[in-house]
Amino acid sequence: MMQENDEKLGKPKDSEDDFLGAVDEHAGEEKSTDGLEPGANPDAEAMLVSLKKSTYGLENCVEVYAHGEAFPDGGTEKVQQNILLARVTEGALTMFPLVSASYRPMFLSPKYGKLTTITVLAEEDEPWWLPETIRDFDGLLESLPTGFGRHAKYGLGLKWEYRLIPYAILEMHGITELVFESGNGASTELPKFKLGIDRFSAIKRSIDSITTRSRARSLRERQLLAFNELLHVADPALYERRFAKVKPGEIYELVKLGGRVQNRSADDRLAAAKIIRDDADKMAAEQPSHLMELRAVIEQVTLTELIAKIEGMLSKNLPEPKWQAFFKANPFVLGLAFPHPVILIQDQAHVGGTMLRGAGESIVDFLFAQRFTGSLALIEIKRPSTKLIEAKTFRGDLHAPHKDLTSAMAQVLDQRFQLLNNFAAKSHDPALKDTHVSAVHCIVIAGTAPGTIQEKRSLDLFRHSSRDVVVVTFDELLDKLREILRLMTAGSAHPASLPEVEPSTDNSDRF
Repeated sequence: MMQENDEKLGKPKDSEDDFLGAVDEHAGEEKSTDGLEPGANPDAEAMLVSLKKSTYGLENCVEVYAHGEAFPDGGTEKVQQNILLARVTEGALTMFPLVSASYRPMFLSPKYGKLTTITVLAEEDEPWWLPETIRDFDGLLESLPTGFGRHAKYGLGLKWEYRLIPYAILEMHGITELVFESGNGASTELPKFKLGIDRFSAIKRSIDSITTRSRARSLRERQLLAFNELLHVADPALYERRFAKVKPGEIYELVKLGGRVQNRSADDRLAAAKIIRDDADKMAAEQPSHLMELRAVIEQVTLTELIAKIEGMLSKNLPEPKWQAFFKANPFVLGLAFPHPVILIQDQAHVGGTMLRGAGESIVDFLFAQRFTGSLALIEIKRPSTKLIEAKTFRGDLHAPHKDLTSAMAQVLDQRFQLLNNFAAKSHDPALKDTHVSAVHCIVIAGTAPGTIQEKRSLDLFRHSSRDVVVVTFDELLDKLREILRLMTAGSAHPASLPEVEPSTDNSDRF
């Protein structure tokens, strides 16, 4: 019924902008005056003040005093005090801002801590005039730039919204006086901090702008909350959940502000990744060099993590299933054993039955296919601790291949035999589309490179003599990854994708 009435009135259905309406940037917000916090009771914040004529140096002046019972420095009982609040000469209006509310423990103490003095210098051709009464003095305050307190009874100084200016200056050691002068400067002359009126006005306008934006955003977020928790909950189909709009450039500003502070959460990083993923096409069209640079950075970081992961795993005596799970998650590493691009067809593939995922007497750890020709390949994974050569030598310094290595090679050869005999029955499996078994390649990943040159020579003599099985050690795969990372890092000035992997020297170039 509500929708029908809206349509008769010419309102768009379910319009978010219509719901939010024109945002009153100051709706429900109280503007502070004279340095008082928003919502403060002006009567409770006021103090007694008086004015008297005096001299300062050789000049006539007017002094304003604050009166009341307050705790003296280090005292525990209140005593009646008369404290200088301001002094006016022809050349300068000097204020000593104080806490004005008598109910506060710091009553009549400096409002800005160690920054006890604020001086506004007179223009050369417009000296300050000497007021006769407190009313005249407050009238004199009206001639100050916007942002200053306008009534002596509220303690003087800057309005509450701009208290961050003296607080920022307080971070500089040794500053006790803030001096306002003409111009746009900002400098120090201990114990003074000199601030140009023009710069102060610009800072004040920026603070006002930030405050206005935050109030507007707060109102929009409260409106969205009310809508989502009421209408959306009551009828989700009719009233879809609404989300705050992000203005163009807003993310850029956030990143720029937080670029030097690495305190982003995991959710922040995931959100940033999603934005890049969603806008990848636009980035490729508008800023392709930046997208390529980002890709290179991601690849380098990923490869660095991958290398660290393998190094950590090699330091432990992990069982074969742990390595099989790792290679399944990172088939790119196994691809380094080939001289050509390959794709993973199936892990734990049944090569003795009728289906790759069905029952079979022989299961190969990984079944790959060459990407361009479709020729199949088998990879058998053993542990890094697998013995590759016998410890004892025979016939001089020659070491025979270890039975663990020859057993692994016999195992993968049997798997190839099973695959060849059953491929015709498996060829209807969708995973084997466009593949063939004319030249099935066999690889064993096992052990690590021996320590001595005699042992390395013995291993190379044996594995290079094998016509049908290639033996690759775990540390050889790791070293290939390190070399790729080195090449990528060296070429980081001109980011590119992963470099081509050179053909293995361990007899794998027959694939």
